Amino acid sequence: MTTRYNAERSLFVLYLFCLSVLLSTVQAQENIVVDIVKPKISGNNQIFVFSGTITAKKQSMLSPRVDGLVNEVSVDSGSKVSKGDVLLELDTVIIQKQLNQIKVNVTKAMIERDEAQRVVIEAERLISNKHIPQNELARRKANLELKKAEVLAIKASQETMEETLRRHQLIAPFSGVISHKMTEAGEWVSRGEAVLELVGLNDIRLDVNVPQEHFSALKKETIVRVISDAYPNQSIAGKIQAIVPVSDAQLRAFLVRVAIDNSELSLMPGTSAVAQFEVQRANNHLLIPRDALLNNPDGSVSVFIIENDKAYRRKVELGRTMDNGVNIVKGIDVDDQVVIRGNEVLYDQQPVRINQIRD
Repeated sequence: MTTRYNAERSLFVLYLFCLSVLLSTVQAQENIVVDIVKPKISGNNQIFVFSGTITAKKQSMLSPRVDGLVNEVSVDSGSKVSKGDVLLELDTVIIQKQLNQIKVNVTKAMIERDEAQRVVIEAERLISNKHIPQNELARRKANLELKKAEVLAIKASQETMEETLRRHQLIAPFSGVISHKMTEAGEWVSRGEAVLELVGLNDIRLDVNVPQEHFSALKKETIVRVISDAYPNQSIAGKIQAIVPVSDAQLRAFLVRVAIDNSELSLMPGTSAVAQFEVQRANNHLLIPRDALLNNPDGSVSVFIIENDKAYRRKVELGRTMDNGVNIVKGIDVDDQVVIRGNEVLYDQQPVRINQIRD
């Protein structure tokens, strides 16, 4: 009897112990304390900053249009020139003499043409009186047409020679500055041989190599501000002129060309500058701290949301990682309460107690 009593008592004590442990576990689970945060709407705009090089849209290696001896160079490195200015002149003594000879031939041809015209008029008067045969008039008219053709041919030669004479001058094709002078008076130069380098300053652009991961973010409408190293306290409004959809295999970057208004600062091609691209983001991206994220076994990411004092696990789709958190593209709403402390030990639909709501 005593043995049976002791056994039943032992079982009863064990039952009470197990019940106490179970109640303690349940109580501990029900009283898990968590900190939460409400998602913030991510800023609509994000600034990307990249350095680049200022280049000129117009940059030409100028060469003479004919072969010749340099007679005079009117500019030097650093000279500012306007479109149409004479930059260099070749010796024109021989070509001028040839032109003078052609002008004499033109005068002679015109005199002969006029004489042929007078002879035809005379023949028409004589033939009306039947003093000369009909074929004489035809011969004189043919000679007149020949003399007219000779005048046209010699005048064409004169125009060609005058154009050749003009080509002994090197004319500035656009306004800019002479960046390099490569010849002097007394040198013989040939067509195709560069003698001056001209760089336009009015129409410049900033060439920027942008990392390839930002290719989809940049559009031609993207707002750009340019800050030159020469003028670090001033920013210039820019406009994306071209986005070259070809990535550099070594740099893993693509070219973005930004047009700049250079009317005020006089930026020099070849100098460096920084481009600030203001990229617009979608309004439905929410920002939460990285501490709220939990990795799932399948590789996805989830967070815990508190509703009616219970924790519910939700899968989320991540956007871009920011300095102050992570953009959530899908999975939570702006009014949700997201657990950022205590989430490591939670399970789905577990009762919780909110300790603190963080900013």
